[in-house]
Amino acid sequence: MSSSLNCSTLSKRFGGNHAISSVDLHVSSGELVGLVGPNGAGKSTLLNLVTGQHVPDEGTVVLNSRDVTKRPPSHPWRHSMARTYQDGGVFPRLTALENVMVAAVARGRSRAEAEKSAIAVATQLGLLPVLYERGDRLSGGQRKLVDFARTMVVDAELVLLDEPTAGVNPALAELMADKVLERAGQGVGYLIVSHDLQWAFSVCKRIIVLATGKLLMEGSPSQVREDPRVIEAYLA
Repeated sequence: MSSSLNCSTLSKRFGGNHAISSVDLHVSSGELVGLVGPNGAGKSTLLNLVTGQHVPDEGTVVLNSRDVTKRPPSHPWRHSMARTYQDGGVFPRLTALENVMVAAVARGRSRAEAEKSAIAVATQLGLLPVLYERGDRLSGGQRKLVDFARTMVVDAELVLLDEPTAGVNPALAELMADKVLERAGQGVGYLIVSHDLQWAFSVCKRIIVLATGKLLMEGSPSQVREDPRVIEAYLA
């Protein structure tokens, strides 16, 4: 399994607001990269540019040596990529099992194959007790785990996690960290947006810091933790 993401000078404006300004970003196979910054820094917008929900005004997104800048999220060239969402992104009328299965079916798996894979992943994540509960009856943390399970069931080579531990209890957040580290060891690359800096610093080897849509700095967790620019950005 080998994947690479290279983004060059990405910029996105909404009206007169520069949500993202000339941001470079790269994630290699098996790499764990954290994306942090204060509210309004542009983190989710950057994820949307990478995954094709938004088309950048400037810059390029190259996935596995293919320019996918203007390709929609459903394009086959993007099938090695998966992402989660801040709110868990579950379908309210589908069961937890069906919510996981739908990701595999969308990538061409048969229903039988998707169900088998979904149950195996749900078992690993402790979701069996709620497997047949509808999405609208799941807790916020359970929705996050279902969303995370979808990235595992499709065997993605590059995974973008958007606030994966928000609303998840500490034990399950630790389980999620274990799975991320395990899969990174198998070659899966991760770009992780998180306000839980302690969790992000414990998982990620490299941290990118955004502020007002611009790259403020990047470095190891210890370098980021001690940088006065980062401290100022979070306290401003």
